[in-house]
Amino acid sequence: MYWDKYMLILSAITICSTDSHFLDQEWNAWKLNYDKKYITSDDEEFRRQVWEATWDKVQKHNQLADQGLKKYRLAVNHFADMTPKERESRSCFLTSGKSSTPVYDLAHNSNIPDEVDWRKTKCMTPVKNQGDFCGSCWAFATIGVIESRYCIKTDELLELSEQQLVDCDTNDNGCCGGHPVLALDYVAHFGIMKSKDYEYANKNLECSFNDKEALKLNLTKYYILPGEQNIAASVANDGPVSVGFAADEDFMFYSEGIFDGYCAPYANHAIIIVGYGTKEGEDEDDNEDYWIIKNSWGDMWGENGYAKIKRNVNMCEIGDDASTLDLI
Repeated sequence: MYWDKYMLILSAITICSTDSHFLDQEWNAWKLNYDKKYITSDDEEFRRQVWEATWDKVQKHNQLADQGLKKYRLAVNHFADMTPKERESRSCFLTSGKSSTPVYDLAHNSNIPDEVDWRKTKCMTPVKNQGDFCGSCWAFATIGVIESRYCIKTDELLELSEQQLVDCDTNDNGCCGGHPVLALDYVAHFGIMKSKDYEYANKNLECSFNDKEALKLNLTKYYILPGEQNIAASVANDGPVSVGFAADEDFMFYSEGIFDGYCAPYANHAIIIVGYGTKEGEDEDDNEDYWIIKNSWGDMWGENGYAKIKRNVNMCEIGDDASTLDLI
């Protein structure tokens, strides 16, 4: 009897030791993969604890996905050592200041294809990364739409400057957030420089705009698109569209699949819709409509920087605050 108890205790110690060793390996590999360095051992220990909580959350979610109970998977990505409060502080989408912007209804044009994917064309710049210290998603969403739509009109793909918007667009709040419509208004008046001439810095700097180096766009109008049907019509006929999105914790750890998880209470992030499609089920009732979105969290996030989001249910307010522009 005593021998049995001893063996049970020894087995428990061995299992715990093995689990600890496995997590040590996972932690060290994750730090190396994302180039994570910490100033003090206390800071690293704190971040390790936060990371372990994230790791546990991701494993439990993906177990449900393996059982077919979740439609998307999560990953222990570069946000894994951030506390929930720090993740909330990344909010970078402001909804104020756009009340006078025209609203255009395009949904009457229902003759659009069943699927669209602008990634399959030459008019998509690489996925970019706004960094951990600047709430500039609004600038990346604005520039991404301009880059693609300019290319669609001119057949020339240029990488343009998000940093110019962060530093010089006084209608928005730089690293403290902004709105694509206000940024489009700025670009319409001043033009936009190329990114190689005004490089991204992941922080607010003094405005260094050079009018002589700015691309002057033939921008006829910029406007709001109400609802998902209008967004689909615009994406199909004219190109990518920027949208506000109520991103919660699950979206930050998204890895693959069609996202239909928890949402934040309000839109706090700007992303770009670059296409849409439908995943076919066993019968028509099981079909799943989705958006294809481009994010500004680097190509190690999601599906190489992109994601699929459930469509036609206004997932996380995706249809409430869309904006774009027309070029000639």
